[in-house]
Amino acid sequence: MIANPNSLLTFIDANLDRGYLVENLRKLARVPTDVPVGWQTLMEPDDPKVVHYVQDVLRPELVHLGVKLLDVPRNNLVVELGSGTSGQSLLLQTYTPTQHHQNMQGPFSGDLRNAPEYGRDEPCVFGMGVSQAKAHQAVMLAVLKLLQEAQVELRGRLYWAINNEGRSSHACSEAILDALPEPPGFCVVQIDTGFAISLGNRGRVDVAVHIVGKATHSSSPEEGQSAIEGAADVVKRLRTLSWPDRHPLLGGRHAVVYKMRFEPVAPHTLPSDAYLVVDRRLLPGDDLDTATDEIRVAIGDLSPYQVEVKRDVFMLPALVDPTDSGVQALMQSHRATFGDEASTIYTQGSFDAGGLIARGVPAVMYGTGGGDGLLGADFVPVSAVENEARVLAHLILSQLQ
Repeated sequence: MIANPNSLLTFIDANLDRGYLVENLRKLARVPTDVPVGWQTLMEPDDPKVVHYVQDVLRPELVHLGVKLLDVPRNNLVVELGSGTSGQSLLLQTYTPTQHHQNMQGPFSGDLRNAPEYGRDEPCVFGMGVSQAKAHQAVMLAVLKLLQEAQVELRGRLYWAINNEGRSSHACSEAILDALPEPPGFCVVQIDTGFAISLGNRGRVDVAVHIVGKATHSSSPEEGQSAIEGAADVVKRLRTLSWPDRHPLLGGRHAVVYKMRFEPVAPHTLPSDAYLVVDRRLLPGDDLDTATDEIRVAIGDLSPYQVEVKRDVFMLPALVDPTDSGVQALMQSHRATFGDEASTIYTQGSFDAGGLIARGVPAVMYGTGGGDGLLGADFVPVSAVENEARVLAHLILSQLQ
């Protein structure tokens, strides 16, 4: 046990293996875990690509480190450390599917080079998914190595979950929580927040819309019912949706079509069927079925077309009290590492924190950022990855020793 809490960062800096951290990040960056571009934007937890990454890449390294592993259904994996005698427990959670930066060159290069063209003239690691996922996994491998080699005895209990959620649901987190000996007192979702602490976000339910018309040759549209025209009407009608209230921190709701396809796609043929997916953003207290019904009512009667509206996958809103003891502990560890206060944010996206909160576990998001936009190059500065390791090691040691 480190007797003086003020010496934690000195201890961490003396024992953190930075070479190991960068080596692992480059290694992980070379392994594909990407969701391919196309209509199917969901990835199963036991997709062969993700199974290989978890079982053949991450697991052997964890076995080498000598940590205790809990196997969880659907390819999820949890590291457990500590005796649990203090009653304190902490869950750190990282994700394997990577969903952005599809247009980058050399997506699985693992290159280590300076990036002045992106405003970071310092060593950076490049690879698709490094900012969203792989930097955070390399961080925790290095933190676990530090704890093991320094023979740190944790009186609390640390869980590090490798979560394979790629279906816009909370199913993997629920499976992980079900497998733990007790509910953790706090969770940090490791994701690219640029070292801001995300205290909340909107939720989302996907609403699937199927329009059925009648196919016809494009030379005689009057002889059919083109699903393209029906889909255009749906988009127009959804624009009429509005809500009288906004959340003071999370903002407002919306209903936006984000995917659309038509069948059949044939020469000079107006299609009979259209498939649309509506992104309906949720605020705390919103009911999933009510939100779906709103879409159904807004579309209304689309005769002569037939219309089917169904609720699909969802992620719940998240909101954590900034005075929560876990938030304050993370703030303290950020302050110890950077010398200033962490900013707090409330994001517009939908993430897994809401599922953990619904199970009674306060969950925030935190981690290094990187990358160039949604589709461009993905990279993380080495210095930022090292700082994430310092913050999380400090959090673990300050809370669980």
